[in-house]
Parts: sequence; structure tokens; C-alpha cells
Amino acid sequence: MFENIRTALRKNNEEGYVFSVAKWVTLLMVIGILLYQLTGGWGTLVCLSLAIALLIGRFLLARQAEGDFRDMHHAKQGYSQSRKKDYLRFIKARGEQMLNDNKMLTKRAKKEINELLAYANDRL
Repeated sequence: MFENIRTALRKNNEEGYVFSVAKWVTLLMVIGILLYQLTGGWGTLVCLSLAIALLIGRFLLARQAEGDFRDMHHAKQGYSQSRKKDYLRFIKARGEQMLNDNKMLTKRAKKEINELLAYANDRL
């Protein structure tokens, strides 16, 4: 039974740029339900607070990633129009920073970053 739970938690659905936290939130809600009788509601409050913190954190990471991708695509478009190397340097710097800083990026997002980095490196 615990092996199935571990497998379910490790398997992530890669829809957006950032991994989903829905499974962890659900797990925290179940733990909160189980702790309700034992702690008089305080355990539930802690679990739900952690779940809300996870949801807010994921929202902020997703919003930041979407903005970064939008900026990099605008820089790619700007380079194709003006041929200024600053756009390519921006794509390279932002892409490397995203790969180093954001550990919740999906494979799709990493692939897109690597494509943008290859585009920038080919033209620099």
C-alpha cells in the first residue's frame, strides 16, 4: 500500500512549465483529516496551512516561469527584427538562471529552455 502511495506521489503530470503540487496538497488534506480527532483541530489547521503555502508557492513559481518564457520569446523576436546581440545574451542569461534556480521545471520547460539556449548560442 505504501509503495503505491510513493509511486503516485513521484509520478507527475507535466502540463505546464512547473510541476503540479495537487498530490501533495491532497496528501496534506488526508493527514489533516486523520489528525483532527487526535489534536482537536490544530493538526488540521497546520496541514491546511502547509497546503495553502504549497499552492501559493507553486502559483508564484508558475507565474515567474511564464513571464520568463514570454520575455525570452520576445527577445528572440526582437533579435530577428534588429539583429542586436543583446537579445541573445539576455536569452542565454535568463535561460541559464532558470535552469539553475527553478528545480520545479517540467521536462517540457527544460526542453524549451535548451532550444532557446541553442538558438542563442548558434547566433552568438
